[in-house]
Amino acid sequence: MIATQVEESRNLAVCGRAVELPAPVKPEIGLEEYYSEAGPDYAAWSNEFNMHFGFYRVGMNPFAREAMLEQMNVEVLARLDVDANSTPEILDLGCGLGATLRSFSRRLPQAVLHGLTRVPWQVTQAEELNALAGCGDRIRVMQGNYEDCALPDESYDAVYALESSCHATGADKHLLLAEAHRLLRPNGRLVVADGFLGHRRFANEWQRRIYRRLCECWVIRELAQLDVFTERMEALGFTDIRVEHLQMRVASSVAHVPWVTMKFLLTDVVFGERKMTRARWNNVLAPVLLPLVSAPLGPMTYCMISARKA
Repeated sequence: MIATQVEESRNLAVCGRAVELPAPVKPEIGLEEYYSEAGPDYAAWSNEFNMHFGFYRVGMNPFAREAMLEQMNVEVLARLDVDANSTPEILDLGCGLGATLRSFSRRLPQAVLHGLTRVPWQVTQAEELNALAGCGDRIRVMQGNYEDCALPDESYDAVYALESSCHATGADKHLLLAEAHRLLRPNGRLVVADGFLGHRRFANEWQRRIYRRLCECWVIRELAQLDVFTERMEALGFTDIRVEHLQMRVASSVAHVPWVTMKFLLTDVVFGERKMTRARWNNVLAPVLLPLVSAPLGPMTYCMISARKA
């Protein structure tokens, strides 16, 4: 059921103008609980445990979901712009089960690959999947908070967050961006691909409530406001900031959601043996709500943002 109580909006000054921001949501469950309970269910979305949407290029088969999910990994890597002939050190902020790191390991056999996640279950499962893929000795997955980790300054040539920045603090994700800037070496690259709130307003109060319920389902306090996010990047010293609007690129994979949801309900809910917890139900509901608040109906949009540390 959609929540009926909505907190007041707040305003933030950006470039001398007021930006309306929805009040933060207070999810009823924690991030660790959510991903520990709902994490195995992502197998219904991706055999490789790619826990993100896909990237469609003209000529691809729009029915081949796994290929589009892998293409998103390829697009992130391309924007990191690392030297494949060197030994680049790359960090995934919010690595999930490490699918993107495993993709990178196939393309960059000399790279040093690290992933960071708050969820102990994901560390254990990622290590097992990495070992099965034959890259367990080349990928290190660590438990930690990407807003305040103990890794040394200027340790990485490239840092990225693929659909994980949404869990960071604030509409500008200031702690996440500051940590990424600290961890990058000079001239290092940052790539963030995720949902953002763009320039459009919510069409009505009902749509705003759907947005809040969506955030609650996915354990998100608030999505980044696009303008506020890029302004924070500039303030931290990032340069060459590029914003790519990829709503149409991810649309083909989003179109798979109804089928995947119906199949999951039949195989895992009706005939499944695992207990359906609140986290698992939330993971079913969130993708259904997503189109109702995303462009062109709502203010949510999918972007890939890349930048360089000066």
